[in-house]
Amino acid sequence: MSRIKCAVRYVGYSADLIVRKYAREVQYAKLDFVSGAVLMCADDGGFVMVPSRVDLEPFLTELPKLADELKNLVHQREAELQQATGSSERTVGAGDMISVPFGPNEVSVVPGTNVIKFIGQVTQRFREIKLVLKQAEEIGQGIKRRPYSEYIDGIEKTGICSVESHGCAYLVDGRLIFYPDYKVGYLRPAGETAFELLSVDSNPSIESHRPN
Repeated sequence: MSRIKCAVRYVGYSADLIVRKYAREVQYAKLDFVSGAVLMCADDGGFVMVPSRVDLEPFLTELPKLADELKNLVHQREAELQQATGSSERTVGAGDMISVPFGPNEVSVVPGTNVIKFIGQVTQRFREIKLVLKQAEEIGQGIKRRPYSEYIDGIEKTGICSVESHGCAYLVDGRLIFYPDYKVGYLRPAGETAFELLSVDSNPSIESHRPN
């Protein structure tokens, strides 16, 4: 674990755990501090989601037993897409994700996913960052944030999202060290999944993070 190059970015009510690998940054996991959920991320947008960090290892241990069911669902969705478009050559969108609930847990993959490779990848990534993930959660839980309801109310009243960036933590000799760097970015929706950045306040006071 201590040999990997790892950072955790705390933005809003979540954190992204990033590993530097093969000269690029790879997202390994995401923590949600509103619901408590944790995502283990794979390539191509697939992920495993569990209600809390302590649920992650037990579910990943059981995941190989679900491989056949996942394979069948992937093949079924691929057939449906090919029938609908008349071609297997198409761009896979977010709406094409195959999400499968297993009790309170969820597995999401895109059509074409090699299920065995996917399971192996998320499991291996978890092994690499298991202890880092725990530290990342502890740091994130200690960050003071405005109530989530206040954030939602602000969007409804102004149409502007004020997203707070709290800083980053870096892995040094097996320990995450947090460097606070509080900033607020103001964004306006520019489509279903796109946002327009209006401004960034790099030195806001506690009360200045709310848009007029």
